[in-house]
Amino acid sequence: MRDPNDRAGKENTRAGWLTGLGGAVALLLLLAVGYVGYQILHLLNPPNTYETVLMATVEDKVEADGVLLFTETAVPGSGDMGYLVEDGARVSAGTVVAEVYTSHEQSALRSELNSLNEQIDLLHRAENVSSTQVDSMIQERTTALYDMMDAADRGAFGDMDAGREKYLLAQNKILVVTGEASDFSAQITALQAQADQLQSRLGSLVQITAPLTGYFVRSTSTRQLTQSAEAVLAMDAPTLKAWLDGGADVQMTGGAGKIVSGFSWTYCGVCTAQQAQKLLRADGTPLTGTVQIRFPGQTDRALDAEVEEVTIDEASGLARFVLSCGSVTGDVLRLGQASAEVIVNTTTGLRVPAQAVHYVLETPKAESGQASSQAAAAEAGENYIPGVYVKFGNLARFCRIDPVDDDHPLVTDGDYIIVPPRGTTGSVSQVRLYDQVIVEGQNLYDGKLLS
Repeated sequence: MRDPNDRAGKENTRAGWLTGLGGAVALLLLLAVGYVGYQILHLLNPPNTYETVLMATVEDKVEADGVLLFTETAVPGSGDMGYLVEDGARVSAGTVVAEVYTSHEQSALRSELNSLNEQIDLLHRAENVSSTQVDSMIQERTTALYDMMDAADRGAFGDMDAGREKYLLAQNKILVVTGEASDFSAQITALQAQADQLQSRLGSLVQITAPLTGYFVRSTSTRQLTQSAEAVLAMDAPTLKAWLDGGADVQMTGGAGKIVSGFSWTYCGVCTAQQAQKLLRADGTPLTGTVQIRFPGQTDRALDAEVEEVTIDEASGLARFVLSCGSVTGDVLRLGQASAEVIVNTTTGLRVPAQAVHYVLETPKAESGQASSQAAAAEAGENYIPGVYVKFGNLARFCRIDPVDDDHPLVTDGDYIIVPPRGTTGSVSQVRLYDQVIVEGQNLYDGKLLS
C-alpha cells in the first residue's frame, strides 16, 4: 500500500517544477518583447551620427590636354656626349654644355674628375665660415639628413645627391668652428693633385657650346612637337583635339639638345566648352587675374599664368585656350604635349557634410509697436537660415553657415561643402574646427538633449 505522504511530496515537486518552468518562459517572453520594443524604438528614433569638421582646400580647376610652346634653338652635336650642365640651367652664349668622348675610359675619367671637383668646392666653402653658432650648424646637418631620408623614400636620387652635399658641408663647417680642423688646405692640395692628373689623362675633347643665351635642355630628356608653334596657334578646337589624340610630340633625336630663350612660354590647350566657362568673366571675355597651371605626373609645382584667349566651338562642344607663363623650370622645359590642370580659384575652409545642412525658419524679434515676433515674421515674409547642428556637451546647437550668394559661392568637394570658420571677416558662419556635426538625427532643434 502506497504511502499518502510520498504521493503528496511528488505532487508538490511536480507543481514546483511547473511553476519554475512557467516563470522561465515568462522571462524569455518578456526579454523577447523588450528586444522587439528596443528595435522598434531605434527604428522610430535612430541614434545620431556625427562627423568631425576638418580643414580642407578645394581647387576650382579646368582639366585640359595641350602643348607647351617655347622660343627654342637646336644645339647641334653628335657622338658619345657627356653633359656638363643640368637640364634647365641658364647658360650664356659660348658656354660649354657638353663634350664628345672617343672612348668609354674618357667618360669614366670625367665622372671621377667631377666628383673630385665637387669635393674640393665643398672644402673651400666649409673654410669660409662666417657664423660661430654650432647649434644652427647641427640643425643644418640634421635637416640635410632628414632630407636625404625623405628623398630615399620617394626614390628621388637627384635630391639625395643634393642632400648629401648639404650634409657634408654642414659637417665640415662644424669641424672648423669647433677647432677639430683648422682648415682643409692639405686635403684640398691632395685632391687638386689628383684632379690635375685626371685632367691630363682626359686630354683635349671636342666641346659643344651654347649658340645663344638661354636655358639648356638635353636631347635625351626633352620632347619635340611635330608641328610648328605658328601652326599650332592657328588650329581651331576640333583640329587641335584631333592632333593631340594622334600624338603631338616625339622624342627629340639628333643634336645635343636645345636652348630656350626668353623668360616665358605658352600653353595651347583644349577642354570642354562647359569647363572653358571657368576661364571667362561674366561678360564672356578671358579672366584678367592670375591663374595657375600644373602638370600632374610631371611636376607638382603650380606656376602662375595668365589667360590670353579662349575660343568656344559650340558645334563640337570643345574650347581652345591659350595661357602665357613667365616661370621656367627644368621639369617644364622637358615637356611637349602634356595634360594640365588650370587652377582658377582655391578655397580653404571647413569641410562639412552637405547632408548635415538644415534650413531653419528665422523669427524676427518683436520691436517696439509690434504685437509679437510672429506678426513681424508675417509682415516681413519667411526667411530660412542655413546651418548645421553641432554637439556641444550633450546638447544639439544650431550653428549658422553663410547663405549661397555672390559673396559666398557654393564650393563643393564631393558630398561635402566648404564653409569659412567662425570669425572669418564677412561671414556669419558659426562652425569651428573639430566641431562634431550631427549628420543624421531625428527631431533636431537648438538645445535638444542628446542621448
